[in-house]
Amino acid sequence: MAKYSAPLVLLLSLLLPVLSSAETADQTAIAKSAALIRAGKVQQAETMLRSASAANPNSAPLHGALGELLLKEHNYEESVQEFGLAAQQDPNSGEYNLLLSEALIGWKHYGVAVDFLNAVRSKFGNEPQFHYDLGLAYYNMNKLNEAQKEFQESVHLAPTFDRAEFMLAACFASTGETGKAIEIFRKLTREHPKTAVYWVVLGQVLGKTGGSNGPEAVRAVRKALVLTPDDPHTQFVAATVFVQTEDFASARPLLEHVEKVSPDVLEVHVQLARVYARMGQRELARKETLIANQLQKQRTAETPMVPADQQNGSQQP
Repeated sequence: MAKYSAPLVLLLSLLLPVLSSAETADQTAIAKSAALIRAGKVQQAETMLRSASAANPNSAPLHGALGELLLKEHNYEESVQEFGLAAQQDPNSGEYNLLLSEALIGWKHYGVAVDFLNAVRSKFGNEPQFHYDLGLAYYNMNKLNEAQKEFQESVHLAPTFDRAEFMLAACFASTGETGKAIEIFRKLTREHPKTAVYWVVLGQVLGKTGGSNGPEAVRAVRKALVLTPDDPHTQFVAATVFVQTEDFASARPLLEHVEKVSPDVLEVHVQLARVYARMGQRELARKETLIANQLQKQRTAETPMVPADQQNGSQQP
């Protein structure tokens, strides 16, 4: 049995309470900040976590908690910094590393996220979330084949991971495999009937196919409207489906509401002009057409010109 000198024993006895006290202080700060967030006092929670992490800069939990708060507030740049610090302190933490990748994606640094995830693949490559995050980065880079493979692997590792299934269906829809996409969206609405976005996208995809899928598309968007009646995106998709099925009376109030909320969205004015025209409201249709034309000119002016030698990804050496 090992014997320790009296000074060493004394040192350990003094050091251990200090470590325990620091950990307790971290846990207390995290718990208090969580309570503040639940009470709607997000700014106070952020101030508390920043103060605590400044006092104990080597605390991975504090940096992680602050990073999560910032991520939820869409402050992606600073959340990247906090998760980076947390991952440095605890490099084997899948939570901090994968949240770092999600913050990078939120910050629209998709290529950096891909490089980072590939660098930590040996540690976290068996995690469904790893492949979901990597797929999401590829999807936003319009690398749909790579994204599809990652989402498929994520679903393979976690068959009930509905967000991965959703993105896999989005890949199918984007690459023309509409039938596969519809089947997954139908499955998601059966398994998660209270998740509005699954109904919205099912209706959207069915509406685009037209024909016999029209009635099902209408049922899907009406279900979404019941779940999120005030959501502008849901209203716009529902109105689009109603226009596709020539139910202009149902589309009109939805589009008029979305126009008030988002007056600079070109597509809203285009659809509204069409609805007014079909309902015989020629002056209103003319007004919306003029607005749409003006917004189209602005969009064209703001779109940067791509040199011919760089189109389709080609570049001179």
